[in-house]
Amino acid sequence: MLRRNKGVLVASSIVILLPMLLGFFGDTLLPEEFAVHWGLDGRADGFGNASIFFILPPICLAIHWLCMIVTAVVEKNAEQNKKLMGIMFWIIPVLSLVCSGMIVSGALGHTANAFTLICLLLGVMFIVIGNYLPKTIRSRTMGIKIKWAQANEENWRATHRFGGKVYVAIGFLCLLCMPLPMGVLPVIFFGIVLVGVLLPVIYSYRFYKKQLAEGTATKEDYEKGYKEFVKNPKATLIVSAILVPILILILSFLMFTGKIETTLGEDALTVEASFVQDMTVRYEDVDAVEYREDGVNGQRVMGFGSARLLLGTFQNEEFGTYTRYTYTGKKPCVVLTVDGKTVVVGTEDATSTKEIYDRISAEIAQ
Repeated sequence: MLRRNKGVLVASSIVILLPMLLGFFGDTLLPEEFAVHWGLDGRADGFGNASIFFILPPICLAIHWLCMIVTAVVEKNAEQNKKLMGIMFWIIPVLSLVCSGMIVSGALGHTANAFTLICLLLGVMFIVIGNYLPKTIRSRTMGIKIKWAQANEENWRATHRFGGKVYVAIGFLCLLCMPLPMGVLPVIFFGIVLVGVLLPVIYSYRFYKKQLAEGTATKEDYEKGYKEFVKNPKATLIVSAILVPILILILSFLMFTGKIETTLGEDALTVEASFVQDMTVRYEDVDAVEYREDGVNGQRVMGFGSARLLLGTFQNEEFGTYTRYTYTGKKPCVVLTVDGKTVVVGTEDATSTKEIYDRISAEIAQ
């Protein structure tokens, strides 16, 4: 599959990485800080700078290649509808451009509601995929991958004809939801998508039961059909044997490694942390400072959280939205008010954290 489509794979990969150009030129084209994440209420709750464009596209590219490789290994030389294959190759590139475009649009002052744009994008995707879903050839990686459908050709065709209609209907419903107020839009949107996922599953099972009742198929036929269809289980096992250890290693690395380093300079506190961008707080911008023995609570809305580190944008009742660079657990931390915003900083040991508090207290007291 990859050999037959290597030109499309290269072109789609290039498109995914195009937003990285903003990482090189964004400092001159975009503000120093802008929204990079929005909550379900449509309001920005995470901020960053042009370095986000060095992070988002490579992640999209990795997902793109992973999906293509898994499909190629599992399906090998199996034929598939060419138009549907084309859609599969271009889903991630489109998402990369749209997500980057949303960030740039917000940075330039265009305040369109982010969740409304997501409804538009997913609505169009559902409509397009729904139109081609009935043409999907029975597959282990594409289409509605339910055992009853994969085991029986007639069930597969019926399920995908029904699923195509459902997806198109879901797409139009998503578009109709766009003018709704943000108080109800996320709930209705996720409800519609959930129904769209469940209906084809229910239909496939009922079709299976109908065949059994009419005598046009038996349980043994379905079991045999499924075993014959999954004729290369070794490929799936090989992919799993490779991917699972890699994922475990990556997750273990992310969960239990990383560190926070703080530097008390002449004019500013610099915080360097693994996995996220560094932060500099000028002493002259600090309005207030407080030392907390037992740390602070909060829920992460954007950034990085692991068994060791809590980094990024958080929320709680006391501060609302705030920035956090701390280790996990109830360890001492310093709460800073910087230009009206709350910043929480903590090191691995209480002594270093207290030094930060003492130094900033002395600076703002002058």
